[in-house]
Amino acid sequence: MKKGFTLAEVILTLTIIGVVAAITIPAMIHVTNKKATIEQLKKSAKTLNYAVYLGIITDGDVQSWNWQSSDGPLKIMQEIITPRLNVGFMCSGDAGNNKICSYNVTNTLAEDESSQESDIKDIFDAKTRVYLTDGSLIAFADRLSDNSGGGSSSGGGSGNDTDDTPKISDCRAGGDPKTLCGIFMIDVNGPKKPNVVGKDVFYYGLYLSGAVLPYGANESQDFVNENCTKGSTGTTCAAKIVNGGWDVCYNCSEPYPLVF
Repeated sequence: MKKGFTLAEVILTLTIIGVVAAITIPAMIHVTNKKATIEQLKKSAKTLNYAVYLGIITDGDVQSWNWQSSDGPLKIMQEIITPRLNVGFMCSGDAGNNKICSYNVTNTLAEDESSQESDIKDIFDAKTRVYLTDGSLIAFADRLSDNSGGGSSSGGGSGNDTDDTPKISDCRAGGDPKTLCGIFMIDVNGPKKPNVVGKDVFYYGLYLSGAVLPYGANESQDFVNENCTKGSTGTTCAAKIVNGGWDVCYNCSEPYPLVF
């Protein structure tokens, strides 16, 4: 009567367990990371929309905000938006150089290697960044930086013509509620890794209507796809996630370019 397993049987069993683990664990990690990122992105969007909503109640509609001066976006962030956020740390002045506020962000989608990694202070053209109590980091500017990953202030990293670029003069004068007035950069988990555009760093727009929407949301799906793909700025990846029903697709004709 057999009383135990042979060495060969034990080795075979462990091998099978190892193969199954090698297949399932990465998939489980991917699903967990994707879910956590998307939930935090939803929360950040809700937080910014509520902050702007409160700002409109107390300071008037977006058109009446301080778009006139060169430091207008800085003052808007500091005086209207930031007081409505749960701020854990202000990243301005010398304080902006500590490890919470200053770290490298990578754009693995960019073709130009010189644009693939930059300090977060340089990758987005904003003087003030705020680190929130939920661990996210938010910055606001009136344009995309030339270091935003290969793009420019036009937002057209692939070279296509688009109207989705901040129009400060129109924001002062009023008009089309879909006019883009400023851009938020959101790092959903702050200095924690991976710090990659399209994985945990995303872009949202503040529109004249007072809505905070994913950058590129008012443009065509072609624009969104072209700026969230290999060789692009990655600036519309939040819009691609939202357009996908707050999910990412890897098997469709225009798959999401990064794995969480």
